[in-house]
Amino acid sequence: MTRKYLNLTAGAWRQLRKNWRPPLSAAMLWQSFAAGSLFSALDKFQDAAVGTRRADLRLAGSVVILGYWRSGTTLLHELLCTDQRYGYPTTYACMNPHHFILTETSRAAAKQAGARRPMDDMQVRAGSPQEDEFALLSLGARSPYEALLFPSHLSDALSLCDPDALTPAERADWKEAFLKFARGVSLSADKRPLILKSPAHSYRLATLRELMPDVKFVLIVRDPFTVFESAVRMWSSLFGTYALEKAPSAEDIRSVVLADRPRFEAKLSNGVDAMPANRIASVRYEELVKDPLRTLEEVYTRLQLGDFAEVRGAVSAEIERRGTYIARNEQPVGAWRKRVADEWRDVFAKYGYAAG
Repeated sequence: MTRKYLNLTAGAWRQLRKNWRPPLSAAMLWQSFAAGSLFSALDKFQDAAVGTRRADLRLAGSVVILGYWRSGTTLLHELLCTDQRYGYPTTYACMNPHHFILTETSRAAAKQAGARRPMDDMQVRAGSPQEDEFALLSLGARSPYEALLFPSHLSDALSLCDPDALTPAERADWKEAFLKFARGVSLSADKRPLILKSPAHSYRLATLRELMPDVKFVLIVRDPFTVFESAVRMWSSLFGTYALEKAPSAEDIRSVVLADRPRFEAKLSNGVDAMPANRIASVRYEELVKDPLRTLEEVYTRLQLGDFAEVRGAVSAEIERRGTYIARNEQPVGAWRKRVADEWRDVFAKYGYAAG
């Protein structure tokens, strides 16, 4: 991954040009037809090398982390991924989905300095757990992260989260890309079930339940005021890294985030309805930070994930490794605080947070 471009295949670039019709530039043409063609060739080579073994995997018993952007999904993901009974997509795999099965071992073995995420300064390494949405984007599946390249379309891109809202052809392509990548991650992890996380998965529970037998979910929630302002900062920082056009103002991003959260909650509720109690657990970010061991033990018990005592030591070590990192808790001020309190009133009430 470069600073400016994600590693998209030629097909992914073709899809983006078709749907967003951006003005062409020399850099975009090079990425589309030179770099993109290389990644497409690598993808076909990897398919030929591992396609048969990969296609046999069922992903049964996997766990998916849900939650709106900036709710603490990364922290929860990294703690749960200490359980060696599961595999997970690494940053290297998500940024290189077209060849990671063949190349990740040697790459991960190399001594490599980590990078810091632009939105929160958290350390990320090639082997760190990562959200699979980046892989889906690179493989050409429709994704809200198309907005990273074309931020003026953020609102429209967020409507791409749910495969059921896509055209039949796009929905089929999404399922194919998801299964190819997820099965590849499981294959690389000795066929273990997976722990996945992506805020966008919260919109698509029905599709995930269709594709992964016996999948279980963990939903993490956080103070909506903090989530709102942090999500605005996240989009702004990612646009600064990847956008191929002028990014919208912070005020415009606030308007999009404000309108999107109720739609997120509606999609999430539709997916959760009638789900068996032992298939979904909820976690409050504030409680996870205060007492991570107790909080995770409750998740293991509710979802029947096995004896938490077997992973307690690994989780404790990960907590110690993270050190004294303190999350930023900036909140909206003035008129925006009032608008969040008013327009997200149902979100505050649903999760038991004060809107005052």
